[in-house]
Amino acid sequence: MYKRCLLINVAFALAVVHAEAQNWLTRGPYLQELTPDGVTVVFEHAVPSVSWIEIREKGQTEATKYFQTVNGRVKSYSQILSTKNSAVPVQNFAIRAEGLKPATKYEYRVKAHKVQTHDSNGVKALLGSSNMYTSTWKEFTTQDPQQTEHHIFITSDMHNKPDSLVALLNYLNYKTCDRIIYNGDMTDFMQDGVQDPYSGYINASVGLFAQNKPFEIVRGNHETRGNMSRHFMDYFPHKSGHIYNAYRWGDLEIVLLDSGEDKLDNHQEYYGMASFYSYREEMARWFEELIKTDEFRTAKYRIVICHFTLLMDDKKPTDEFGGEPQLISLILPLLKQCDIDMLISGHYHPKTYTYIDKNYKNKGNQFEEYNIGAHSGMRIDIADGNIHLKIVSTKGVVLLDKMIRNGKAEKKLIYITTGSDD
Repeated sequence: MYKRCLLINVAFALAVVHAEAQNWLTRGPYLQELTPDGVTVVFEHAVPSVSWIEIREKGQTEATKYFQTVNGRVKSYSQILSTKNSAVPVQNFAIRAEGLKPATKYEYRVKAHKVQTHDSNGVKALLGSSNMYTSTWKEFTTQDPQQTEHHIFITSDMHNKPDSLVALLNYLNYKTCDRIIYNGDMTDFMQDGVQDPYSGYINASVGLFAQNKPFEIVRGNHETRGNMSRHFMDYFPHKSGHIYNAYRWGDLEIVLLDSGEDKLDNHQEYYGMASFYSYREEMARWFEELIKTDEFRTAKYRIVICHFTLLMDDKKPTDEFGGEPQLISLILPLLKQCDIDMLISGHYHPKTYTYIDKNYKNKGNQFEEYNIGAHSGMRIDIADGNIHLKIVSTKGVVLLDKMIRNGKAEKKLIYITTGSDD
């Protein structure tokens, strides 16, 4: 009888350990900022730990460890937000791996040691198999810097509707897309336990593709709201240190602008804590320098993504909702100085989509703008000098199927338009 009880107790203990080991990785992992030589892996778990990732080339057995370091120290047990239940803290890790080979298949996994205490000497980790956590191996492929074909999915303004997002991803065949872009307002706000980014869209993305293929997110005005909003870059880290960025994907240059909030900085909703007007001025200075670079100038294709539209100019920067017109006043003159193929925006929730053609209201813009999101998504396929656009509704209705053949993509020049009617 004693032996039987002992065996039952041992079996129960092993089952508990196994269950804990299976459940420790509570969110993710998901990939961010994939480049020819690196990738970032983001994840969360509820076990205080020192965590790392291991990466190996596909078909190899030897793996390299990568830790998240902060000011020369390995990051451990990280609680982003204080919680009512301190036994289940929100722990976030965003670990960058660099020194990888371009256009190469890799495998990665997440590992961790449970942390017993933090003290003046550092971290005391518990060793032994029962305190070690290991995920399964997952695959990704680094970017090909010589890439000449591009297959991009983009939507925005899902506002905490992951089912609509999944429907659009499936209708536009996300499996054959090499880039996924979320153009802001994917939830109503970033609030712990209410509308956090995991329940809003990250979990759905992880379930479909994000463990093997990254997504990019452009911040919209709703991502600036909620108690998790100040931790935006903990979940979506960028090497540049900025939320706005530009990337060269083969012969395509992608510019991701950050809209910020849509109201005046002194609006009562912000309690004096907003400074988006000067922030957008900073971004405009960055963009002005970007368009002078060889990276930008030599790209065969150029696409700008921004949550706010950049041609809807019937408001003034001093109106209550002055954030968008201020951004237009800063960025539109710069867009007139460079030859982009198109701009994709969101924010307005059009029932189908809104197309804004060249020379809008005789203002001399040399690009097309597509305002999509909330009720639709877009797929962009670029190959052989052609750009194929397809827009579908959340019900699967094809709203646009358009081929731009051999346009100005054959030759790109930087030029300046000087008059409002040019």
